[in-house]
Amino acid sequence: MATYTGHDGVIKLADTDASLSSTAIGNLRNFSIEQTQDTIECTVMGTANVRDYKPGLSTFTFSGDVFFDEANAVHNALDDLVTKTSEGSVASFEVYPAGEDSGRRKLSGSMVITSFSITSSLDGMVEASISAQGTGALTVATA
Repeated sequence: MATYTGHDGVIKLADTDASLSSTAIGNLRNFSIEQTQDTIECTVMGTANVRDYKPGLSTFTFSGDVFFDEANAVHNALDDLVTKTSEGSVASFEVYPAGEDSGRRKLSGSMVITSFSITSSLDGMVEASISAQGTGALTVATA
């Protein structure tokens, strides 16, 4: 069984304004992509006291944390993306959970940035958190 460590993880973003073109998010601390699928109940009367379901629509969400860098083009683009409307707010992405080495998993798709928050504390680093809602399909492939 192969296992991996997260320190080689990479996320690249591209926005519709072309200010970013598959640019890696700098100072990345952690990230998470969650895929979910709705269920549709299809139970009929006369069954043996059990419910039946069919698969419904699927979606995915993204969240991550970075050490904030006001000179980083991606951090500035994320801040801009959360305030845009219509197609200008959609970013495409590529995620390499265990690095970009050949044969490793690659996730890609499009997402709408739903929040970008900056946090500063007396005894810590200035950090930023990113949240996004996937739009369309999440593609899983090999790098």
